[in-house]
Amino acid sequence: MTALQAVLIALYYVLAESPWPFGSMGTWATIDRPLVSGLFVGLILNDPVKGCIIGATINIMYLGVISAGGTLPEDSSMAGIMGAAFAIAGGLDTNAALALAVPLGVIGSVIWVLTMTAQCFVVQLAQKWITEGRSKLMMLANVWLPQGVKAIIRFILAFTIVYFGSKGVVAAADALNGSAVLQALNVMGGVLPAVGIGVMLTTIFKGKARIFLFLGFFAASFLGLNTIAIALIFFCISILVVGFTKEDFSAFHNSANVQETAYKLLDKQLLFKMWLRWEMYCESCYNYEIMQGLGFCNAMVPVLERLHGNNKEELTKGMQRQSVFFNTDHNFGGMIMGVCASMEEQRKLGKDIEEDAFTSLKSGLMGPCAGIGDTMSQVVLIPVLAVIFINLAQQGQVWAPIAYTALFMLIWWGAGYWMMKTGYEQGGEAVVRLMESGLFKKAIAVANILGCAVSGALIVNYVTLNWTVSVIQQDVIIFDLQTGVLDAICPKIMPLVATLLIYKAIKGGKKTGLVMLAAMILSLLLAMLGLIG
Repeated sequence: MTALQAVLIALYYVLAESPWPFGSMGTWATIDRPLVSGLFVGLILNDPVKGCIIGATINIMYLGVISAGGTLPEDSSMAGIMGAAFAIAGGLDTNAALALAVPLGVIGSVIWVLTMTAQCFVVQLAQKWITEGRSKLMMLANVWLPQGVKAIIRFILAFTIVYFGSKGVVAAADALNGSAVLQALNVMGGVLPAVGIGVMLTTIFKGKARIFLFLGFFAASFLGLNTIAIALIFFCISILVVGFTKEDFSAFHNSANVQETAYKLLDKQLLFKMWLRWEMYCESCYNYEIMQGLGFCNAMVPVLERLHGNNKEELTKGMQRQSVFFNTDHNFGGMIMGVCASMEEQRKLGKDIEEDAFTSLKSGLMGPCAGIGDTMSQVVLIPVLAVIFINLAQQGQVWAPIAYTALFMLIWWGAGYWMMKTGYEQGGEAVVRLMESGLFKKAIAVANILGCAVSGALIVNYVTLNWTVSVIQQDVIIFDLQTGVLDAICPKIMPLVATLLIYKAIKGGKKTGLVMLAAMILSLLLAMLGLIG
């Protein structure tokens, strides 16, 4: 690997951990994912097809990763970028790359915690500027300062790991070529996707959806259906099972319910600017003190400047009430912001809206909205889309990561802008009405069924665990545990058992990192002993 290639990979890592180009959530859900980053690392290293395949495989490990409440169990970005880079540079196969990616993901999660903590110091500076009414400095505090420092730290870290580490990987790969250790690492890599699938099952393997895990498994194991076919078939089945009525969509008929006070002092162009600031930078200074609070205030600045631009005292008060602790789903957060913009406008027009009303609104809605919104985005939308395009990327279809990115952003930004507009035009009642509608619950039920069915297919296609125990007499195999017993009962039954055991351990309260470590050690030992392959 050349120094230039290492620089480009390090710059990609910096970009993947920033709000650019698609916003805090959009970037995290797209170019941060191994499915997408593997392709771009492959392009940098002149092997886009292998990068695409390796990235898609690594992504399976992180299907169930959810960033909620300021936590990030594993950094899929570090794992995908570095794992693909080392695999291509060292000539490793997919399973070996997967085994290598896991510890790199842990390193990235440590960096995440450190930056979340460090950004509390930026909040102190921002609050000083807020009390001084210096609204023009909010972009500096919320975006440029924290992102500048993080970019420097992450570039140095990524360049050091990928440039100097790749040399070690190449040397190690050459030394271990054909050895039992490398073969054992390959076996371990075949088991690790069970951890990612098991983590995803902790959120969707419930109620009537449970049976569909086994139906999807049997459809792939016995009928040989691929993941995309199973996704299409079981999506139709899930719609029929859950059932939708006209009343489920009644909360969305809002065109005739625009408030009288709407668009009196604010306009659509300004609201779009507010929404775009929120989507892009709501977590650019994410911290343990006020979470998204600074991002919320920064997004509200254009509205507050329009309403109170000539009154520094009122501008300061507005920034103070919009910079309190806040943490919720990004799209629902935009809806709550739309409500706050409407309240600010009504307050300016003379309505008696107390200061505490803003805090009460946000604190009362952010929890329930996070519960619904995070489930819809991180548990439903991202994994389901990823599973479909992972299957295509695994076949070397380099357009699949790009199509995944485009489709996700179309859905994400379309829904986000609609939510903000609805919140502004209809007020707080719109948020409550949507939350109380049965549509979200039914959509989650559909996603659970579909996710379980697809997970069953993923187990068949991507988890490898075969016993190599056999009895041989005079060079003739008279008993083989895998082919003679297990495959006769059900092909791929051991990957299913392994995945369910991992699911049960995590669901039972065991930390994901410890379960992953245990799976790695146990599979490596069994492979070294020649018991599994």
